[in-house]
Amino acid sequence: MRITGLHVQIFAPRPNAYQETPREGASPTRQNGIGIILTDEGIEGVVSSTSELLRWLARLWRDAAAELAGQDPFDRERIARLLSRRFGWPQRVLGVLDCALWDIAGKALGLPVYKLLGAARDRVRAYASTVHHATDERYLETALASVERGFQAVKLHPYGAVADDIRLCGAVRQAVGDGVTLMMDALTHPNPVPSYDRADALRAGRALEELNFWWFEDPLPKTDLDGLAELARSCQAVQVRMSDRVEHISEYVDMLRRGCLDIMAGPPSFGITELMKLARLAEAHGLRMEPHSFGPIGGGAAVVHVLLAIHNADYYEVAVPEGCLDTAIYPGVYLDPVRVGPDGYLSAPTKPGLGFEIDRHEADRVTVERL
Repeated sequence: MRITGLHVQIFAPRPNAYQETPREGASPTRQNGIGIILTDEGIEGVVSSTSELLRWLARLWRDAAAELAGQDPFDRERIARLLSRRFGWPQRVLGVLDCALWDIAGKALGLPVYKLLGAARDRVRAYASTVHHATDERYLETALASVERGFQAVKLHPYGAVADDIRLCGAVRQAVGDGVTLMMDALTHPNPVPSYDRADALRAGRALEELNFWWFEDPLPKTDLDGLAELARSCQAVQVRMSDRVEHISEYVDMLRRGCLDIMAGPPSFGITELMKLARLAEAHGLRMEPHSFGPIGGGAAVVHVLLAIHNADYYEVAVPEGCLDTAIYPGVYLDPVRVGPDGYLSAPTKPGLGFEIDRHEADRVTVERL
């Protein structure tokens, strides 16, 4: 089997109605699309992603088209090395391609991807991950609705002001009770302005320990290794999870050496191959690797396959209110969307490859650009 080309469809934008704060809701729309890797045997690797990443993939593909034509889609490592070293492809774009190549492999062999990776289980728990609401009341409404829906864990994306965030976390803990696992993501990144400084992070960490939160995510910028190491030493109960804004697996090396994290976060845009490497790297250091699942990468299914093939992870991330960030913004396009059962678990995909299909007629109907 040989690669013959790439086809990209960009879907019409959809309103970004759920993010309620100016910091996170600046963009009025969200926009998905699909990338299709074509082969000479008619087997197609289909991957869903953001319009930004798919346009980037199409631009880079043009420069590398002569080298990609005729490549064996099973040679994922060879292809990734070629594209990163000779053509400078970033990992985020390589990750989209990687998911599509895994889809081809599964379809060619008639198996779901997690079986090819080495199945560890056939279902995994999910946690509800909030958007940025504007009031405590809206957070409480979302958290309680998620627990009622069957989620056993909830992660908060709070306001970004330490006093307000501590107050919110206390209110949510009181509302949901002690039986629900809670996490908090400060989203502290250097641009445009970090949410927390070191004093804020230490203050929040102590409060989260008192409230029996499981993890404290991105409490400081990934570049503040001294601050992160100090925070990780100070937090004995709550776990420090880092980081969802890395561009390459090598960025975790110094974090691990310095003891900056208790849980490794894996960006879904890294692709299946690199997420598996991250899981093994974390395992070798006695840590968990809890990958992110926000966004439409792989139709939400790519991260599911990784989770089903490893033991050192506990949860699949689901954005709530449901439908705000996932494939549901395009009703009818994704025929096998990832869905969480009433017990808070999602089951393994059963179809070959990534395990989701696209209604091509509906996809064509909402397509506004082809590349």
